[in-house]
Amino acid sequence: MKFLLFFILIILGGCSGKPNTSTLSDRLKLSKSQLFLNGLKDSMMSEYFSARSETEKQKILERYHQRLEDYLTHHPMDSMKVTIDQVVSKGRTITIKSHYGSIEFEYGLTFNGRMLPRIDSIYEFMKSLKEGSDTLVNFSFTGACQVNIPDSAKLSTFKIYAFPVPLQYTGK
Repeated sequence: MKFLLFFILIILGGCSGKPNTSTLSDRLKLSKSQLFLNGLKDSMMSEYFSARSETEKQKILERYHQRLEDYLTHHPMDSMKVTIDQVVSKGRTITIKSHYGSIEFEYGLTFNGRMLPRIDSIYEFMKSLKEGSDTLVNFSFTGACQVNIPDSAKLSTFKIYAFPVPLQYTGK
């Protein structure tokens, strides 16, 4: 009888309606920057695919490039979940490529031999990133970006020249 009661309690515990505890990456919400970038990309793609001429498509790409550049210049890219695609370290230069969806981030940064502690921590952070890993980072925008045709199989829709920094370094 005790065994039956124990068995019933186990079954009831298993059916208790607890929420599914998915992985951390599934539970993370998109940052404000990622939401904006996704919305901007989706709007651009909608307008681009409904355009009737190549001239109109080019104007759309130019307009969205300006909007992307304005946003990146005036807003921090904090708490962004990306996949690290490539980490290349040559001497004191580290080049990082990462992405989420069809938005790509890339930049090569050269560090001096003698660095302030804050710069050294960024250097060590960048060196520690692993290809293929999903990570949460802030990005420091370098002032350049590209908006590419959305139906290209080889190019990301947005390419942002920015380097990752640890979360404790906010853009504010």
